[in-house]
Amino acid sequence: MLRLLALITAASSWTHTRAPQPPRAAVRLHAAPPHPSLGSLTLVGAGPGDPELLTVAALRAIADSEALVICDRLVSPEIRELVRGELRVAGKLPGCAEKAQQQIYDWCREGLVEGRRVVRLKIGDPFVFGRGGEEVLELRERLGVEARVVPGVSACLAAPLAAGVPVTHRGAAHQTLVSTGYGRGNSSSPELPPYDPRRTIVLLMAVGRLRSIVDDCVASQDFPLDCPALVVEQAATPRQRTVLGDLSDIADLAERHEIKAPATVVFGDAVRALHQGVAHGLIEMPEPTGFSPVIDVRHAGVSRPASLDVSATLEQAAP
Repeated sequence: MLRLLALITAASSWTHTRAPQPPRAAVRLHAAPPHPSLGSLTLVGAGPGDPELLTVAALRAIADSEALVICDRLVSPEIRELVRGELRVAGKLPGCAEKAQQQIYDWCREGLVEGRRVVRLKIGDPFVFGRGGEEVLELRERLGVEARVVPGVSACLAAPLAAGVPVTHRGAAHQTLVSTGYGRGNSSSPELPPYDPRRTIVLLMAVGRLRSIVDDCVASQDFPLDCPALVVEQAATPRQRTVLGDLSDIADLAERHEIKAPATVVFGDAVRALHQGVAHGLIEMPEPTGFSPVIDVRHAGVSRPASLDVSATLEQAAP
């Protein structure tokens, strides 16, 4: 956090001595010019959950006291607490995703028509299984509004890391495949390739159908039952929980410990690279040597030093 504060302070002083520059962390997508009375739209990646894993551009966006910030329940409460403007949270619960998505579109339209700065805050990265592209197209086609997109740290890499899994590791895996837990039409298992012992499989939005995915991998794709497997819930937050096993028991372990979304599933030998000799079940992450808030925030018993003032940091980051 201290490094983040120093970076923000340095960035602020640098902009005082140079002519204003266009934002570099955003991706501009081409479309017809919007109506001049409409507001602006920014899609922002919130990362996996730890506020310290927000980008500086994301921190600036949610620190805007004039902004309408729209997110769903998957964005961690620690990040939602940093919002300085109006915050609206859609209830994306299982079975209600489409209804909640429509509510998000309605809120975005409402804010844009009112001429407001709308920040659409999304867990992870907006364009990695986050429907960010769909939202850009929806508001481009309906209102002629072109989005600014701020990348985020995707859970497909950050969640395994937070659980102690290097998705590539010499002698264990030189490939990583990332997929959702759904197949075509959101009804079948994902179309995973046949088992390759040198590949790590990372699955997002899969914990609710983990058993059927495991059954399909074993029956149809020749995955061995002793293939290492891990599920990490609410990665990079104080509520993180991790279960370790293999394909013979990972579904049972996830059900026994009531692992819920948001969660990330990992299959492959890389799961065991840093967890050799650890028993199957709910595991505790080893404490790092020394104090590092970016890492230690995962542990429920570790708090941030009192000297780190997030509010002061936001004041530095605000436009």
